[in-house]
Amino acid sequence: MKGKILVILTIISIQLFGQVYNYIEYYNLTNEGDRQEYLKNDSLAYILYLEAFEKVDYIHSDKLIKAAVLAIKQEDYKNAYNFSKQAMILGTTNEFYKQKGFKKFRKTDLYKTFRDSLKFFQIEYRKNLNSNYKKQLDSLYYVDQRIIRGNKYVKGEYNIDKSKLSKNLFDLDSLIFKDFLALIEKYGFPTEKNVGRKTFNNISVIYHHNFRLPQNKKYMYIAQEAVKEGAFLPRNYAWMYDQSLTWFGKGEPYFYYGVYFDVKKLDKKKDLINKRRKKWGVKPLDAQKTIIRGKMIKTKQLW
Repeated sequence: MKGKILVILTIISIQLFGQVYNYIEYYNLTNEGDRQEYLKNDSLAYILYLEAFEKVDYIHSDKLIKAAVLAIKQEDYKNAYNFSKQAMILGTTNEFYKQKGFKKFRKTDLYKTFRDSLKFFQIEYRKNLNSNYKKQLDSLYYVDQRIIRGNKYVKGEYNIDKSKLSKNLFDLDSLIFKDFLALIEKYGFPTEKNVGRKTFNNISVIYHHNFRLPQNKKYMYIAQEAVKEGAFLPRNYAWMYDQSLTWFGKGEPYFYYGVYFDVKKLDKKKDLINKRRKKWGVKPLDAQKTIIRGKMIKTKQLW
């Protein structure tokens, strides 16, 4: 049965995505765009974002919002409107258009049109949504976070009799993973486009908690394929993959992402690590600042 799932998932991936879109190149272009914005080269940053958007079939909402801000800086209000609209259609619920970067846009007639169309965007969001897929993924996220890990901030109306569950709640992880693979087999990879922004962001936890486990090593290629197809973000993959090596394999990190490391030793490997990161669309080491406080090492994202 496991072998059958592996074969079917590969076929499903080919059928669903037919045309191969280069999300790795898209990630690297937007990463460089973020660098150029950090260096105050806004016009170049905007060009890089526009180039990146030509590489893929759908664009993530956080990148649409960033591109909208860059468009406003170039007084390209038409694209600012289009990017903001698409971010809303993907299920963005926060009022990003009230941020400081949208101040000039808020003075335009296009902004008035945008505000007047918010209900229409919500209708479009629901129309494009695979609501059944979303509901099932939301239930898996609820079990992962609320039932297993006791996260009370995760809400949901589910009738679960805890007395019938295993004493070791972490045994449920394997059941969640089995259901997750079955859903991918049925619907394809979950993306913002088919399950909405919130569920897409939440479901990265399922990837994280399961693909890193030693017994699921044979499924790692599924997570890797998801990165290439825009369904699993590079930074989340890098963090999960490094944990699979350091937590369970007791080996060296591959990306040095989200793990503690010796800064002095790492300097000698900088070029190699950046090559690895670029191969998977992860931002280079200089996108982060390392802060050392006693024995604690923290990283701060610069761009």
